[in-house]
Amino acid sequence: WPQPGPFFHIYLLGFGLSTIYGTWLLYRGARTRTGLERSRFFLLTIGSVIAYLGGMTTFPLWYGIEIPPYGTILLTVYTSVVAYTLLRYRLMDLGTAVERSITGGLLLALVAFPAYPILLLGQSLYFGQINIAYSFVELSVLLILVLGASSLKREAKTLITKSLFKERYNRHETVVHFSKSLLSILELKDLTATIVESICPTLGLQWGVLYLRSSSSQDYRPVSSFGKSTTDFPILHLHKTPTLLEMWRQGTSCFVIHELQLSTINSDSEAVIAQLAHIGTEVCLPLVNKTRLLGFCVFGPNTKSGGGYTTQDLDLLTTLSQEASVALDNALLYEELKRSQSLVRRTDRLRSLETMAGGLAHEIRNPLTSIKAFVDLAPERKDDEQFLVRFSKVVKEDVFRIERLTREILDYAKPMEPFLKEEDLNDIVESCLYTLRIRPSHELIVVETDLANGLPRVFADRQQLKQVFLNLLFNAVEAMLPEGGVLTVRTRKIGSGMAQDWVQVDIHDTGKGINPEDIEHIFDPFFTTKHLSQEHEGTGLGLAIAHQIIQEHRGSIEVQSVRGGGTTFLVNLPSSLAPTSVSPAQSLSPESDHPTLD
Repeated sequence: WPQPGPFFHIYLLGFGLSTIYGTWLLYRGARTRTGLERSRFFLLTIGSVIAYLGGMTTFPLWYGIEIPPYGTILLTVYTSVVAYTLLRYRLMDLGTAVERSITGGLLLALVAFPAYPILLLGQSLYFGQINIAYSFVELSVLLILVLGASSLKREAKTLITKSLFKERYNRHETVVHFSKSLLSILELKDLTATIVESICPTLGLQWGVLYLRSSSSQDYRPVSSFGKSTTDFPILHLHKTPTLLEMWRQGTSCFVIHELQLSTINSDSEAVIAQLAHIGTEVCLPLVNKTRLLGFCVFGPNTKSGGGYTTQDLDLLTTLSQEASVALDNALLYEELKRSQSLVRRTDRLRSLETMAGGLAHEIRNPLTSIKAFVDLAPERKDDEQFLVRFSKVVKEDVFRIERLTREILDYAKPMEPFLKEEDLNDIVESCLYTLRIRPSHELIVVETDLANGLPRVFADRQQLKQVFLNLLFNAVEAMLPEGGVLTVRTRKIGSGMAQDWVQVDIHDTGKGINPEDIEHIFDPFFTTKHLSQEHEGTGLGLAIAHQIIQEHRGSIEVQSVRGGGTTFLVNLPSSLAPTSVSPAQSLSPESDHPTLD
């Protein structure tokens, strides 16, 4: 057995330290991972330790210790563990590995094997003999070049493109960045601004503007611009809108205006092109998706190329227009969805006002009757001081009653944009209960309240929360008609165990309850159980809208119902000081069905 040299001791020390450090890294990885990752690392750690211990049995013979290296058989255990980990836990994509291996093997077979005999022949002709060591070096270099050719080609291409064709490389990066940025934008205003502000600086365009078709006419209005203000551009009355679309269908994805002016075109096209040329347009880029003309971009001179547009510029614009058209179509659909949701909410508010209308006339008529009676008696008893004092008190109270009722109705009915601010939840609930009490059916309902003192304020839109609570209160009353019942409304602060405050509104009725199979669907749009309602048939939108509003306030709404035992709605809202949006329902322990009351 050979004797170890002086460097062997250094090698053995380095090997031992590397082995220990590598095993420690695997063990640390196993301790810090969870799930499948943890199992993978543990298996690799165990397999590595067994393999190292087996391989170490070869070292004693180097120092004259007669211990046969039988432990090397344990290396098969390591191979088995790695193979099991690959197959069981998908440590790597075997399909990809096999594909790359086959590709590399074929590349070697097609390039290296035919080339190597030629190299040997050249060596023999030049040197007169074949040197084994030199031939081995030739083979090694050839294999490295063949296997690394693909990577070297990619790196070299990237380096040359960045160095010699920097502008082209920047444009490629622009396409990639442009596509990624559009994916995350749904707001139409932000999207249109991103489109023109990305295209114009990249191509060095002096100005650009994006036109969108008006929803109420065939006019096109400037919505976003670069280099100039949108007020500098007129509304284009393109009543022959199929013209641009027809030219696009003919294969022209990007229109150069001066070229169109020189070509043979019909009168409709002349009118469109004349309007575009009037505002100084050099290039018009239609934004078409699924054969629908959504709008178009018009651009001014190209300052980088002396005012003109190169073929590369037009190709880049065509590519960007395809990405922009899809994103623009999605944004328009999103705007339409928001308008539809707003209309649905307004319809639900009008339905609530319709429900209030029956009690409104009754509630106003009573104080007016009282005031009229006192006014009729006033001339006859003008000298009765006691009567005048009573008259003043009663009229003042009745006028205040009418004033408050009118204020509550107007506050709920007037259209407003959503506005979030700190609100007293008890005050909102009391306002809704006051509106509820003016209904004639209130006489059959006993209302019990338990509103907590010192309740944290919530950051909310007052009108939207009133819409939610009125919907829940009206539903509770209708569930108890015609027999009547008890309506209980509570507010309280609840703790979620996460160092934050939440407030809860508990609305409970003693009606017939909800069927268990219906509970999971009550927040679905157009699902209703009011087919036999005493007042009117439900639309199935009220609870769906309420659920959406509460979610937008980072809260949650839950329902608990027992058939024949009534229904309870729990509305949970974060206080204005709550640091996170984790709802109490998400942070309950498995042992508890309700949040912890403070």
